[in-house]
Amino acid sequence: MSATNSRRRGLRRFALAAVVSLSLTAVTSGVAHASLWQVQDGFEVNPQSSWLVATGGSASAGFDVGAGTARSGRNNGWLFASNGWAFEGYWVVTSSVPGNAQCASQFYMQTAGGAQVGIEIWDANGHLLASTYPWLNGSGAYQVVNTALWKLNSVNPVFVKAIVGANGSSRFIRIDDMTTQCYW
Repeated sequence: MSATNSRRRGLRRFALAAVVSLSLTAVTSGVAHASLWQVQDGFEVNPQSSWLVATGGSASAGFDVGAGTARSGRNNGWLFASNGWAFEGYWVVTSSVPGNAQCASQFYMQTAGGAQVGIEIWDANGHLLASTYPWLNGSGAYQVVNTALWKLNSVNPVFVKAIVGANGSSRFIRIDDMTTQCYW
């Protein structure tokens, strides 16, 4: 009798293991895997030649190189405006990304006094593809600022820029670690 019970328990364990194995196979074999592509730039390699800087009114922009103010690495960008605007932007080549991809961009930004900042995504023909303009608290810590997902629509390249503006009150921000990711 004990040999029969032992055999039954063994068969039940085998059957249970087979059901669990088949269940895991069914669950994992139907999962679709998305592809991810990204570009990052943290101002580390000659930012003066890879980043476009522009200002209007009473504003300026530049780079801290080895100054100890970067979020990561040795370098970062900065923007200042008291009555006008300043931006720093980077051309992201998207030729290897499928045209139907969805993308998002982010910067890490730091301000000591609180400021409204912006990230804008443009095509080469001057069409705005995406933007966000959040208010950063004045904690003095780098804070991540993200765009919502935007459709690439086969645009190549895209211009990703951080921007600050002011109308009579001074705004100073540091920017670092730009990332643009696309998913499909």
